[in-house]
Parts: sequence; structure tokens; C-alpha cells
Amino acid sequence: MPGDTDILTPSNPARTSSNLRQTRPGSGRDESLDIAKGFGIILVVLGHCLDGLIASGFFPASLMWPTLAVYVIYLFHMPLFFVVSGHLASGKHRPIGTTLAKLLQTIVYPYFLWSILQGLTLIYFSKYTTSQMHISSLYKILWAPIVPYWFLYALFLCQIGYLAIRKLSHQMQLGIAIAAFLIPSFFLLPLGGANLNIVPETTRGFLYFILGVVSVAQVKQFGRWTALSATILFVVFAIVYYQSQFGGALASIAALPAGMAGIIATLAWARMLAANGGRLVSMLAFCGRYSMSIYVTHIFFTAGVRIVLKRLATGSASSSGAAPGLLATCIEIAAATVVGTALPLAINWVVSKLNLDAWFGLQHMETNQGL
Repeated sequence: MPGDTDILTPSNPARTSSNLRQTRPGSGRDESLDIAKGFGIILVVLGHCLDGLIASGFFPASLMWPTLAVYVIYLFHMPLFFVVSGHLASGKHRPIGTTLAKLLQTIVYPYFLWSILQGLTLIYFSKYTTSQMHISSLYKILWAPIVPYWFLYALFLCQIGYLAIRKLSHQMQLGIAIAAFLIPSFFLLPLGGANLNIVPETTRGFLYFILGVVSVAQVKQFGRWTALSATILFVVFAIVYYQSQFGGALASIAALPAGMAGIIATLAWARMLAANGGRLVSMLAFCGRYSMSIYVTHIFFTAGVRIVLKRLATGSASSSGAAPGLLATCIEIAAATVVGTALPLAINWVVSKLNLDAWFGLQHMETNQGL
């Protein structure tokens, strides 16, 4: 089924340590990866919410913290999913035909289905949103994905690339990934805005994907000191990179240290949380298990909430003569993030209950499962 894949949902990976809990008894799932994905998908929803509010003029131009928050999130949140995907793919040895059939079902079909639905929605609501899309441009999804579905496009190519080199040594795989990451920068620049942004996004994703493949043994050793040191390094690298001449170019090679530090910190903290358990940990793991479903549907809700927030802010400002305070703004953004996470899960539950998850390109949710 669409959710039973090596992409955002691990299926029977090797156990990372004896003290890590399984997500469900007998499932063989590594809960630390689910927790990491849960944290990552919440950042995805939050980042898109903030990004949309910035683009729509919700925040005053002089306000810096929303832009800084988006910058920090975007440094590592999607690379995290590529690393986890590579980590999971490294333990799979399916025949090529079986793998391709599964990729068509779990990536290609959801990509086209939700891209078309999102495109039609953007066209219909273009007068309320920042979109300038026209129906005649829908065919461009063949090479120019609609946000946020570029990830599915890039991930499919990464999976195909890994299939081609999976029998090579880790050193060879990493060398090929580095070359693939560096080469496009030499021939894409002269082409300018030729709708080829997916190329550097894919080559960057492939490098992170292969880093995930070759680092399985190292991730098993992550603990408290790794978590603390990687967190500190992430802060340092993020500040240095932001202040550098490359600041903002997230696909640049100079962004890799900050991205990797953020990913290592996330995976390390996730392993520690998995060993301790708790309600919050279970909620993160639950979001991580169904992160694919959240990913493909959340944009509909964050866009809707963004429209409501902007209208509320405009109405409040006109009646009181003052801009909304920081606390009120943060509460509104947090509410939008919760809505953008919870409603996709609710929809996933309903379509799974009706056994329609495959038609909607969503993961199959065990409808009798609790957190």
C-alpha cells in the first residue's frame, strides 16, 4: 500500500539497540526513526505556514524572527527525510522490478494525484493566496514540481539512482553522490531561470540519501554527547553560514555542515527519547509513522488557515489600530501548525476506515490504534 514504503515510513529496519522500544510489539519498527520523522514533519508544516505568511505580507517587513525561523528549519528538515530514506533503503534488497512497482505506487501515483489536486486548488483560490498559477501550466509538473511535491519527485529519482549503484561499495556510492551534487552547479548557472530547480534539489537530496545509506552503523552509536555536541555545532554553523556570502542558498555546499549537524542532532535526540518513552514521544512517533500522509495533504490546511489568520489580523488591526502582539501571533501560528498536522491525520484515519487509502495515495492507518 502507499504508506508501506521505504520513504517516510520504515518497514522492519534493523534494531538499533536493545533498549530502544518498538513502535508496536512485534512490528520491528525502529521508533527513534519515527520520532525523528515526527519532529521533521511538524517542522515541515510550521515552515510552510511561516513561509506562506511571510510571502502574503502577514508580518511587518521589519520583523526578522519569522524569516530566521524559516531559515533554520529549511537548513535541515527536508535533508533529514532524505537521510532517513537512505538509512531505510540500505536494509532493503528487493528485486529491481518489485522495487520499481512499489515506487510507482508509493511515490509516483501520490505525486501526480496530489500535484494535480493542489494545482487545481491554487488556480481556484489564486485571488486569496500568493499563487499565480494558470491551468495551462499543470503539465509542467512533469519537470517542475509544485511545492511541496518536489520532494516526491526528487525522492523517486534518488531511489532510482540508488538502485543503479546499490551493489557498489559505500565509498563508491558516496563518491558518485558527491560528484552528482557538484556537477550541476557548472552547467545550470548559464541556463538561468529555466525551471530546472528540481535538478539541484535532487542532487542535494541524493547526497543526503547516500549519507543515510552509509551511516547506518554510526547512527546506532548516537547518544547524549552526540546530541549535545551536534546541537551546539548546528547553532554555530547556522550562524556562520547565515552571516556568510552564501547565506540563503540552501543548496550550496557551504550549507552541508549545518544541515548534517541538524540531522545528527535530531537522530541522536530521537534515540534518547525512544529509550525513555512518554506521551509526547508516542505522539511524535505517531506523526512520524504517518508523515507521508501529513506531507501530501497539509498544504491545503495551512493555506486555508493562513487566509483566516491574515483576515483576522487585518480586522484586529483596523479595529484596535495596533498590530497583533508577539504572543498572540505565536499562538496563532502554533494553532495553524496543529491544524495542519491533525486534520491530515484525521483524513488518513477516515479513508483508511473506508479502505480508500490506496485510491488517495495515503498510508494505511490502523484505525483501532492508539497513541
